[in-house]
Amino acid sequence: MPRRPSLLAALLLTAAGCTAAPGTGDQEVPPVGEQARALSVPFDDYILSRLDLHTIEYAEDLLTQDCMRGLGLDWEMLPPPAEHDDDPLNRRRYGLIEPEMAERYGYHPPPLTPGQQEREEVWAEREALPAAEEAAAYGEDGEGGCRADARQRLQADVPEMDPDLLNGYIGDAFEASQQDPAVTEAFEEWGSCMADEGFDYAGPLDAPADPAWWEEEEEAASPAEIDTARADVRCKEEADLVEVWSAAEEEIQNEVIAANPADFELFEQARDAELGAAREVIEEARAATG
Repeated sequence: MPRRPSLLAALLLTAAGCTAAPGTGDQEVPPVGEQARALSVPFDDYILSRLDLHTIEYAEDLLTQDCMRGLGLDWEMLPPPAEHDDDPLNRRRYGLIEPEMAERYGYHPPPLTPGQQEREEVWAEREALPAAEEAAAYGEDGEGGCRADARQRLQADVPEMDPDLLNGYIGDAFEASQQDPAVTEAFEEWGSCMADEGFDYAGPLDAPADPAWWEEEEEAASPAEIDTARADVRCKEEADLVEVWSAAEEEIQNEVIAANPADFELFEQARDAELGAAREVIEEARAATG
């Protein structure tokens, strides 16, 4: 019954748009495109990045390991957080935008990188812990044990907040950005470009969601999917869609922050307190091992 920690962890899915969990594979994954890695929005300052979340998970693992050892039990650690994110949070915020990813995978997620694979293997092993280790780690009811103690320490000084409130702000701003006149014009330009390529979609988020790509749950993209994805990326470039859309969303999010300063101050305090506690645990562990 492994559970991923953090009060703000649920915000990752909302903030990440339509990015899917990567699939496994042996081939080398191309590096993240420059535009995709550079994408950011003002709300990013109030949520945990993926690497922030990995930092918290690692700190929770350190505390859990100490607790489990005190009970005479082992605990396999997640790898420490990487220096760079293999799958940045906003990578597919505006749909697929990387030509090489479209060419190789269509809309399908790329194979896991070695670091991602290592993390997933640890989480998978926690699904099959022996009964005694599971009870020690999670308690008899799944709500206690060493993990609960670790989480309690990390969140001891985190101010109480409502993650659904920030999720609401994120979702509302994203929806509002799609109604911005400059964005709707860019959508129309994208649609005309796609029509010229022989494709008919109502908007840029509809192409990757086409049921045709997911009906058979194929691990590899079909030639038709790849053709569509390549045209999608080209048409986004032709319409300057990402630049226009991100500018509109930035303006809207800044307006929301300015209109709700107390809420966003609390979001920032919660984020910083949880991340700060995790970093403190990691530094203590490093100091203890010399």
